[in-house]
Amino acid sequence: MANYLYDLEAKLRNEQIIDFVRAVSPAIYRIFMRLIQLKIPDITNYIHNSKESSYDRWKFGSLHASDNPILQQFHSESVVNSSSLTELIVQLDLPDSVKVAAQQLRELEKSVRNPLAHLIKPFDEEELHRTTGFSSQDFMKNLIDLASYTGIHYDQANFYFDQANAVMEKLLKEK
Repeated sequence: MANYLYDLEAKLRNEQIIDFVRAVSPAIYRIFMRLIQLKIPDITNYIHNSKESSYDRWKFGSLHASDNPILQQFHSESVVNSSSLTELIVQLDLPDSVKVAAQQLRELEKSVRNPLAHLIKPFDEEELHRTTGFSSQDFMKNLIDLASYTGIHYDQANFYFDQANAVMEKLLKEK
Protein backbone atom coordinates (compact mmCIF):
# COMPACT_ATOMS: atom_id res chain seq x y z
CA MET A 1 0.00 0.00 0.00
CA ALA A 2 2.86 2.38 0.78
CA ASN A 3 4.27 1.76 -2.71
CA TYR A 4 0.89 2.59 -4.22
CA LEU A 5 0.89 5.88 -2.28
CA TYR A 6 4.42 6.63 -3.54
CA ASP A 7 3.15 6.01 -7.07
CA LEU A 8 0.29 8.46 -6.48
CA GLU A 9 2.72 11.05 -5.17
CA ALA A 10 4.92 10.53 -8.24
CA LYS A 11 1.90 11.28 -10.43
CA LEU A 12 1.39 14.54 -8.54
CA ARG A 13 5.05 15.50 -8.78
CA ASN A 14 4.86 14.93 -12.53
CA GLU A 15 1.64 16.98 -12.72
CA GLN A 16 -0.36 13.99 -13.95
CA ILE A 17 -3.52 15.09 -12.14
CA ILE A 18 -5.89 13.04 -14.31
CA ASP A 19 -3.84 9.88 -13.73
CA PHE A 20 -3.70 10.66 -10.01
CA VAL A 21 -7.46 11.10 -9.72
CA ARG A 22 -8.16 7.96 -11.75
CA ALA A 23 -5.74 5.90 -9.65
CA VAL A 24 -6.97 7.12 -6.28
CA SER A 25 -10.12 4.95 -6.03
CA PRO A 26 -8.26 1.66 -5.46
CA ALA A 27 -6.18 3.35 -2.73
CA ILE A 28 -9.31 4.68 -1.05
CA TYR A 29 -10.93 1.24 -1.18
CA ARG A 30 -7.89 -0.50 0.33
CA ILE A 31 -7.39 2.10 3.04
CA PHE A 32 -11.07 2.02 3.96
CA MET A 33 -10.93 -1.78 4.21
CA ARG A 34 -7.89 -1.51 6.48
CA LEU A 35 -9.73 0.99 8.69
CA ILE A 36 -12.68 -1.37 9.00
CA GLN A 37 -10.42 -4.34 9.71
CA LEU A 38 -9.02 -2.47 12.72
CA LYS A 39 -12.44 -2.85 14.35
CA ILE A 40 -13.87 -5.83 12.43
CA PRO A 41 -10.91 -8.10 11.55
CA ASP A 42 -13.14 -10.64 9.79
CA ILE A 43 -14.98 -8.12 7.58
CA THR A 44 -14.05 -10.09 4.45
CA ASN A 45 -16.27 -12.94 5.72
CA TYR A 46 -19.22 -10.62 5.05
CA ILE A 47 -18.24 -9.83 1.47
CA HIS A 48 -18.84 -11.99 -1.59
CA ASN A 49 -15.69 -11.76 -3.70
CA SER A 50 -16.77 -11.42 -7.32
CA LYS A 51 -13.39 -12.64 -8.62
CA GLU A 52 -12.80 -9.45 -10.61
CA SER A 53 -15.86 -9.96 -12.83
CA SER A 54 -17.77 -7.11 -11.20
CA TYR A 55 -18.04 -5.37 -7.87
CA ASP A 56 -17.84 -7.39 -4.69
CA ARG A 57 -21.17 -7.56 -2.86
CA TRP A 58 -22.18 -7.49 0.77
CA LYS A 59 -23.49 -10.77 2.20
CA PHE A 60 -26.46 -9.21 3.97
CA GLY A 61 -27.60 -12.54 5.43
CA SER A 62 -24.20 -12.98 7.09
CA LEU A 63 -24.09 -9.33 8.17
CA HIS A 64 -27.46 -9.51 9.88
CA ALA A 65 -26.64 -12.89 11.49
CA SER A 66 -23.38 -11.51 12.88
CA ASP A 67 -22.72 -11.12 16.61
CA ASN A 68 -21.59 -7.57 15.88
CA PRO A 69 -24.44 -5.07 16.50
CA ILE A 70 -23.00 -2.61 13.98
CA LEU A 71 -23.03 -5.24 11.24
CA GLN A 72 -26.50 -6.40 12.24
CA GLN A 73 -27.83 -2.87 11.71
CA PHE A 74 -25.75 -2.08 8.63
CA HIS A 75 -27.86 -1.15 5.61
CA SER A 76 -26.25 -0.05 2.39
CA GLU A 77 -26.33 -0.60 -1.30
CA SER A 78 -25.38 -4.18 -2.15
CA VAL A 79 -22.12 -3.21 -3.86
CA VAL A 80 -18.97 -2.98 -1.74
CA ASN A 81 -17.40 0.31 -2.78
CA SER A 82 -15.99 3.43 -1.16
CA SER A 83 -19.51 4.73 -0.58
CA SER A 84 -20.73 1.69 1.37
CA LEU A 85 -17.38 1.38 3.16
CA THR A 86 -17.69 5.01 4.28
CA GLU A 87 -21.17 4.28 5.62
CA LEU A 88 -19.69 1.49 7.72
CA ILE A 89 -16.66 3.49 8.86
CA VAL A 90 -18.81 6.25 10.35
CA GLN A 91 -20.60 3.62 12.48
CA LEU A 92 -17.38 2.23 13.95
CA ASP A 93 -15.61 3.24 17.15
CA LEU A 94 -12.95 5.29 15.40
CA PRO A 95 -11.78 8.83 16.17
CA ASP A 96 -13.98 11.54 14.68
CA SER A 97 -10.96 12.87 12.77
CA VAL A 98 -10.63 9.51 10.99
CA LYS A 99 -14.33 9.44 10.16
CA VAL A 100 -14.22 13.00 8.82
CA ALA A 101 -11.12 12.26 6.73
CA ALA A 102 -12.81 9.16 5.28
CA GLN A 103 -15.94 11.14 4.44
CA GLN A 104 -13.82 13.88 2.83
CA LEU A 105 -11.96 11.36 0.68
CA ARG A 106 -15.24 9.82 -0.42
CA GLU A 107 -16.66 13.24 -1.31
CA LEU A 108 -13.51 14.17 -3.20
CA GLU A 109 -13.63 10.92 -5.14
CA LYS A 110 -17.31 11.40 -5.95
CA SER A 111 -16.91 15.05 -6.96
CA VAL A 112 -14.21 14.31 -9.54
CA ARG A 113 -15.73 11.15 -11.02
CA ASN A 114 -18.33 12.87 -13.22
CA PRO A 115 -16.05 15.63 -14.54
CA LEU A 116 -13.48 13.00 -15.53
CA ALA A 117 -16.09 10.73 -17.12
CA HIS A 118 -17.23 13.60 -19.34
CA LEU A 119 -13.86 15.25 -19.75
CA ILE A 120 -13.90 17.81 -22.52
CA LYS A 121 -11.27 20.24 -21.27
CA PRO A 122 -7.92 19.70 -19.57
CA PHE A 123 -8.12 18.56 -15.96
CA ASP A 124 -5.30 20.14 -14.02
CA GLU A 125 -4.64 21.26 -10.45
CA GLU A 126 -6.75 24.38 -10.94
CA GLU A 127 -9.70 22.38 -12.29
CA LEU A 128 -9.39 19.85 -9.45
CA HIS A 129 -9.55 22.67 -6.90
CA ARG A 130 -12.44 24.37 -8.70
CA THR A 131 -14.37 21.09 -8.90
CA THR A 132 -13.73 19.83 -5.37
CA GLY A 133 -12.57 22.78 -3.30
CA PHE A 134 -9.45 20.78 -2.46
CA SER A 135 -5.98 20.53 -3.93
CA SER A 136 -4.31 17.31 -4.93
CA GLN A 137 -2.03 17.80 -1.93
CA ASP A 138 -5.08 17.89 0.38
CA PHE A 139 -6.27 14.69 -1.25
CA MET A 140 -2.84 13.06 -0.82
CA LYS A 141 -2.53 14.20 2.80
CA ASN A 142 -5.86 12.57 3.68
CA LEU A 143 -4.78 9.33 2.00
CA ILE A 144 -1.46 9.31 3.86
CA ASP A 145 -3.04 10.22 7.21
CA LEU A 146 -5.61 7.43 7.00
CA ALA A 147 -3.06 4.92 5.72
CA SER A 148 -0.75 5.85 8.60
CA TYR A 149 -3.60 5.40 11.06
CA THR A 150 -3.95 1.80 9.83
CA GLY A 151 -0.25 1.12 10.40
CA ILE A 152 1.15 1.77 6.93
CA HIS A 153 4.51 3.53 7.14
CA TYR A 154 4.84 6.30 4.58
CA ASP A 155 8.05 8.32 4.76
CA GLN A 156 7.01 11.82 3.76
CA ALA A 157 10.45 13.30 4.36
CA ASN A 158 12.33 10.94 2.06
CA PHE A 159 10.41 10.30 -1.12
CA TYR A 160 11.23 6.74 -2.16
CA PHE A 161 11.48 7.47 -5.89
CA ASP A 162 13.95 10.31 -5.21
CA GLN A 163 16.14 7.83 -3.35
CA ALA A 164 15.86 5.28 -6.17
CA ASN A 165 16.69 7.95 -8.75
CA ALA A 166 19.77 9.02 -6.76
CA VAL A 167 21.04 5.43 -6.68
CA MET A 168 20.49 5.06 -10.44
CA GLU A 169 22.22 8.38 -11.17
CA LYS A 170 25.19 7.32 -9.04
CA LEU A 171 25.42 3.98 -10.86
CA LEU A 172 25.23 5.68 -14.25
CA LYS A 173 28.02 8.11 -13.30
CA GLU A 174 30.23 5.20 -12.24
CA LYS A 175 30.07 3.65 -15.72
